Amino acid sequence: MSDLAAKAVVTLGEGKEARHIPVIELTPAGMRQMLLADPWPGPDATAEDHARYRIDVTLFEECRLTDLAVFTGLPLHEVEQIPPSQLRKLLDKAKDLNPDFFRALRTGGEAQSKA
Repeated sequence: MSDLAAKAVVTLGEGKEARHIPVIELTPAGMRQMLLADPWPGPDATAEDHARYRIDVTLFEECRLTDLAVFTGLPLHEVEQIPPSQLRKLLDKAKDLNPDFFRALRTGGEAQSKA
C-alpha cells in the first residue's frame, strides 16, 4: 500500500466489544490485483467451498467479501464472522475511499453486459 493512499477507521460495535477496523484506498496496482483474484473454488471443491463462494460473490452487489478483506486487511475468515449490517459499514467506507474503483467496476460490468 502506498503511503499516499487514504485510510480511515470504522468502529463496529460498542464499548468493550467495539472493533476498530482500518479501511484503505487502493492504488491502481492494488485494484488490478483485486480484479485478477479469482475466488472460484473449482469443480472438485466441496459443497462447503461452493457455498462459501456463492456468499462471497452475491452477498453485496457492489463487491465480493474477498474484496472487503483486501480493503480492510482482515483475513477472509474474519470478514465472514462479521454480520452483514456491520460489513455494510465497511463497504460504505471502502466506497467513500475508492469511488474510482467502484465506478470502474460498474462501467466494466456494463461494458461486459453489452458485449
